[in-house]
Amino acid sequence: MSDRLGGALARKPLHFIFVLDVSGSMMRGGRIQALNNAISEVLPHLKDEARANPHAEMLIRVLAFANEPRWVIEEPTPVDQIHWERLEAVPRGFTELGSALVTLTDALATLDEGTSAYPPAIILVSDGRPTQSSGTTFAEGLQALLNNRWGATAVRLALGVGRDADMHSLRRFIGDEDVPLLRADNPEQLVEYIVWASKAASKVASRPVVGGGGLTAVPPSPIGDPIWSTLG
Repeated sequence: MSDRLGGALARKPLHFIFVLDVSGSMMRGGRIQALNNAISEVLPHLKDEARANPHAEMLIRVLAFANEPRWVIEEPTPVDQIHWERLEAVPRGFTELGSALVTLTDALATLDEGTSAYPPAIILVSDGRPTQSSGTTFAEGLQALLNNRWGATAVRLALGVGRDADMHSLRRFIGDEDVPLLRADNPEQLVEYIVWASKAASKVASRPVVGGGGLTAVPPSPIGDPIWSTLG
């Protein structure tokens, strides 16, 4: 199977990348368990989206980050072949988002430069403020991503988890004030928001023209009690 965007395949690849925070704070309040449940629940929705779109072949990758980035699913994999293996948070792990964005950029740099390809869809989930122990700041990592053709044209969505999530940094990652920035304050919201973001991103990214129109879907209303806002 070709991993090249803009190739001769009848169904053009749509690269869908989750960038997931597994720092130590994700151990609090059952956040990492909720994140695993959310990803497990979103996969059937993405399979439905892929089946409903005859023009795009949805390929999934997952990048986790704490003290350093780590590919959980490194090779672009058809969504119907994904078998989710639950993530574990890194005890006392930091939030090295800058390094994660550099790793993401390196992966995007391998994609074909075909002009008619679908842009990637990237969903970032984090519960903290970006740290800098690796030498790469969040600003540097974000600039590297935006300097890359596919990083700049990607459909970028972000979701904060709990009250300590750095919503300012997540907004900078999105880069578009018209795109909703969501914060999940309990496990139910995390599932609902990731499902919404994934479906919305796949619809926008697979439009015929790269960068062709913004995200107009309305996110779900908050549900449940804000336990992560009270537990921290």
